[in-house]
Amino acid sequence: MNGRERILNTFRGAATDRVPFAPNVYLWFYFHRYNGTLPAAIAHMQHPFEVLRYLGADILARWDTQWALREVYTAGEYSEEFFGSGELYVERVTAFHHWPPHMTERRQKFVTPHGTLTQHWSFTPETGADFEAEHWWKDWSEYEAVRFMLENKEFEFDAALFDHWVNQVGDDGVLMLNISESPLKRLHWLAGPANASLFIMDHPAEMKALAQIHEEKALKFLAQVVDHPQAQVFISHDNLDSAFYPPRFYRDFCDSFFTRASELIHSRGKTLVVHACGRNKALLKAVGTSRVDCLEGITPPPLGDVNLGAVRTATGYENFTVNGGMDTAHLEVKTDAGQVIRTYTRDLFAAMGDKRYFIFASSCMTPPPTPWENLLHFRDAAREYGRID
Repeated sequence: MNGRERILNTFRGAATDRVPFAPNVYLWFYFHRYNGTLPAAIAHMQHPFEVLRYLGADILARWDTQWALREVYTAGEYSEEFFGSGELYVERVTAFHHWPPHMTERRQKFVTPHGTLTQHWSFTPETGADFEAEHWWKDWSEYEAVRFMLENKEFEFDAALFDHWVNQVGDDGVLMLNISESPLKRLHWLAGPANASLFIMDHPAEMKALAQIHEEKALKFLAQVVDHPQAQVFISHDNLDSAFYPPRFYRDFCDSFFTRASELIHSRGKTLVVHACGRNKALLKAVGTSRVDCLEGITPPPLGDVNLGAVRTATGYENFTVNGGMDTAHLEVKTDAGQVIRTYTRDLFAAMGDKRYFIFASSCMTPPPTPWENLLHFRDAAREYGRID
């Protein structure tokens, strides 16, 4: 059984030979590649997929194909610039950008009839990642400008780019098609989680109006791509964590979007995944009610708050797939790492019962401090304990 068959069968609850082993090494790989610290065995490699093949992993990826969804403005004036003086002389790839050589800052500007909005991203070499240094929406007085931005933003699909990456993976796994994110996550991207939460509390009607605009545009995009023959799994690039998605906010700003998306996707016999990390326990029942098929990156204690063996029951959704388990606490372990990882994996797999509807994957990502040997330990343990009779 190849990786593509193994992953798709797992989502459907069908027979497989073993639990899919699907770590996310994207950040880890590029951090070490840029810093010249890749292990000798993989030092020549140019892309994370090569590392996953070396590990014998099943590729389940939302990277590279996320840029097949493109945002375009039909009104207003959008501009951007990269600048900085970083030491790296090669293009750097992150979850959110392709950074030109030496550039460490990105500034965006959007001019509307109601004022000008600006956003600022910074790349930090010490983490190998980029962060929003300045959000688009800084003060409630910018509401009309933000609404104009949402009303005049459309989503387009670059089918050739998506198909290119699907073909790169071939039968070794599955590439997920990005359908944007829930309205709540869009509000987080615009204002930041703190300001977005305050705006929701102070101006609920206006915030729900913004949420509805985004929901309709994102679902319109989904309707355009749901029948794409190379797309079997779709992903919403959220970050379901009850610290930022309390159940009330989920009900008011996520449930409708996920429910409508899942209905459309399920009508084609396909799968909806939502990215998640952190604390998920308070959201599991709501996620099941929305008929979301999988949360990508469920994290066990101590960084998360739910034991993976109890997740499917907590959702109340018979087709839910558990994805996660490779958490930072065990990826970064130093003392007796081989035995610690082997014991942890054995106990986790035992807790999953018959191991159907389970993908052994990263809890969000593989952090850069993870020793290469620990990835090998996880691979070996997954092979030993992941067999399905």
